[in-house]
Amino acid sequence: MSNNDRFSKFEQQRQYYPVLGYKTFLNTAQNGLIPTYASQSMQEYIERRHLNALDVITMSAQWDDLDIVRAKIGRMINAKSTEILFGSSMSELMNIFSNGIGLKKGDNVIIYDSTYFSTSYIWFNKREQLGIEVRIAESDEGRTPCEKLFELADENTKAILVCHVDFGSGFRHDLAQIGAFCKERGIAFAVDGTQACGAMKVDVKEMNIDFYATSTYKWLQCLLGLGFAYIDEKFLPKLSQSVIGWVGTVDKLHNDAMVLELCDEARKFECGGISFIAIEGLTRVVDNYLRLGADDIEEYILSLADHCYERAEGLKKCRVYGPVGRENRSGIVTVTFPESFGISREMLDAHQINAMMQGSSRVRLAMHYYNNTGDIDRFFDLLEELEAEGK
Repeated sequence: MSNNDRFSKFEQQRQYYPVLGYKTFLNTAQNGLIPTYASQSMQEYIERRHLNALDVITMSAQWDDLDIVRAKIGRMINAKSTEILFGSSMSELMNIFSNGIGLKKGDNVIIYDSTYFSTSYIWFNKREQLGIEVRIAESDEGRTPCEKLFELADENTKAILVCHVDFGSGFRHDLAQIGAFCKERGIAFAVDGTQACGAMKVDVKEMNIDFYATSTYKWLQCLLGLGFAYIDEKFLPKLSQSVIGWVGTVDKLHNDAMVLELCDEARKFECGGISFIAIEGLTRVVDNYLRLGADDIEEYILSLADHCYERAEGLKKCRVYGPVGRENRSGIVTVTFPESFGISREMLDAHQINAMMQGSSRVRLAMHYYNNTGDIDRFFDLLEELEAEGK
């Protein structure tokens, strides 16, 4: 089967995103588009609650259905349903990891200097609280080779935390290589998957990931205020219980307030109710992801990234920021251009292009499976025009 035949299903996906009919959307890394089928499902949920209220039977059924969603997410990332928990965001969930691994003065953790704010702030907070050392690998235009992380590790290294995909440059870390390094040395390995999950393929077992967390409002095309995490079942007993609530118990719907009996699954870290509205939308997106196939989704998105590289090579004054080989590419490609081009958010809006400005000489393009090469060409055609004008 040719790639054209293999990828034709992604062109069909565009019908579920009305905004694509009048705007070039290349900004999933900020907020993903919500597909029609997910939007309708969430609206139907609200309408049911509005018209019928919520009785005990329906509420109980919601929690049972949530376990079905855990299993579907498990299929996405090759995990067991019992290794999945929900929370409000990656930031909240990653604190479970940092609070639970038993850090003490003299320990160190490793991050890199272009990581997302939350993943650095979490460790800076621990440095203030406990006096641990935060070792920071130096990146080059968002690129951080594994060796830069490894050379910082020693016998006191307790954890390495990376973003699967760098939010600024789109550099995709080799999680399998980092995971193998950590496993061999008994170092805990945590991953922020927010700029990758739903786009780049994730196999938490093959990659030897101990803790993986993501928000769902970007590449998972859902609402802000929902996230999920994976905790490897062998790593789970090593995490101390830093947060607690009624839903992490053995039988959450039949509790005794005077008896604390936590379950032995990842959900023991869940504190309370979650947004079942958002769960409705996430379920539909995950179902679609499983139908489309992880391999095809990743390969299609990487083909769009390849197209960005090809178009950039045809320009004299523009280039890809932090260019990398295909093994480190993702759905994010950042392009640099001269400040004299005068590109601004207002200019992009005037051309009906939604992409993220990074200062006055860079734009981040973030492409999902609902994009096509035509979307990319509209941005690069603008660059060509400005270059031809001698800006």
